[in-house]
Amino acid sequence: MRLFHRTSAENAALIMSNGFRDASGDYGTSDESGKPILWTGVWLSDVPLDSNEGLDGDTMLEVIFDDVAESILDDFEWVEEGKPYREWLVPAAALKLMTPQVRIVSG
Repeated sequence: MRLFHRTSAENAALIMSNGFRDASGDYGTSDESGKPILWTGVWLSDVPLDSNEGLDGDTMLEVIFDDVAESILDDFEWVEEGKPYREWLVPAAALKLMTPQVRIVSG
């Protein structure tokens, strides 16, 4: 399975040498009272996304998983009706355990 992660050139260099690190945000979610819910992890998508989908960064990373890791990723998928692509928010610690191959594909 090949997924993608958009970031800055500086962060891509850090990822290539030290691995992924978690980021946090509410990503437009809230609980029943309207209080934002904080989510943490690394965003991945099945197609390269850009600023049209709200992502910043000039560098695209390709993240390649083996078959075992693919089944683990199911637990981290964010399913949203009507989106023409799939997304995952995966904790950096889980990504490290799955040992994907990572390469810079643009930037």
